[in-house]
Amino acid sequence: MPTSIPALVEPAVLRWARTTIGLTEVAAARKIGVPDGRVEQWESGSAQPTIAQLKKAATVYNRALGVFFLAEPPASFDTLRDFRRLPEAEAGEWSPELHTEYRRAHEQRNNLLELYELDEDEPPGDWRLASAKSDERLAERARETLLGLSPLTLTARSTPYDHLNAWGAGLERAGVLVLATSRGRVQTAEMRAFSLYFDQLPVIMVNGADSPRGRLFSLLHEYGHLMLHTQGLCDVTADLRSTTPERQLEARCNALAAAMLMPAAAVLQRPEVQARAEQQDTWTYAALRDAAAPFGTSAEAFLRRLLTLGRVTQAFYESRRAEFLRAYEADSATRTAGGDWYRNTVRDLGKGYVRLVTDAHRRRMIDTYTAATYLNAKAGQIDKLAEAAAVREAI
Repeated sequence: MPTSIPALVEPAVLRWARTTIGLTEVAAARKIGVPDGRVEQWESGSAQPTIAQLKKAATVYNRALGVFFLAEPPASFDTLRDFRRLPEAEAGEWSPELHTEYRRAHEQRNNLLELYELDEDEPPGDWRLASAKSDERLAERARETLLGLSPLTLTARSTPYDHLNAWGAGLERAGVLVLATSRGRVQTAEMRAFSLYFDQLPVIMVNGADSPRGRLFSLLHEYGHLMLHTQGLCDVTADLRSTTPERQLEARCNALAAAMLMPAAAVLQRPEVQARAEQQDTWTYAALRDAAAPFGTSAEAFLRRLLTLGRVTQAFYESRRAEFLRAYEADSATRTAGGDWYRNTVRDLGKGYVRLVTDAHRRRMIDTYTAATYLNAKAGQIDKLAEAAAVREAI
């Protein structure tokens, strides 16, 4: 029978495909539908998969079938350089879902690079900013650049989603590929955001299951990494006394994100802040939430900003942190999956990405099959995805 023909593949490639998606040998065997020890035998070279089994493995590992016939494992997928977790999360093995989203980020970036090459053009480089005398000044330049490029404007009545969309559109116009994980695929306890630094078309992926305020802060935290050309395991530390280089970097990126979202002058002019200049203990969660609303940020982010501006102490911040985390968890618990497929797909792929792909298809630079493949959609869905990705221009 044709299905019993052995597939002549390198054991090292099979091992690479499994480990890069975070599956054990037994887990992989059960998903493929073979005896528990069979994958281990394939990877040791003592047995070979059949063509039918290899096709099933390709589906389980989320790899193209042709990849398995390489002479050696490819080196194109780097170790993840930077991702942001919740404070209580511990480093550990990635979930298969995180591996999948990480590879998708690389694949989407490669797709866009191909489009730029076909168009004989280069991605924008406005996201690169010259060094400044202080991080406050660097954040000010970033705010001016991103909101100046964004086609969306912010007002006093803007919602958290308005803020997220405006900043995200500015980053896309500046030359950053902005993506989101599919809601519910990766838990926020494992990853809130990660960034991939490249001189051209760097990538930021936020967790689609996070709240809009959480996604916004993570988005600009990761942009802080890109501006500094740095990478490392990210957390949400705000401890200004951090002594290790990694934690100092994380505190710095958090401070940059807060300064971009909440300019010092605007924060210090808030009536709530002026009224509590000498009475930090009177800050309640409700008061912080209301003061943070015009900036599109969370109560915790606003308090972190007060900390960097010297309006509250580190001890006060730490004493209220648990309360804010409980509020964040309660907010996240009310968010459910569902909604419009086109809107969710555009959010995950990134509006800028969808617009570039559908525009290339409209101009017949790529055919329908290629566009559908890039969008992981059916041919008949391309036009509706383009419509869902459209943004209104600022007047």
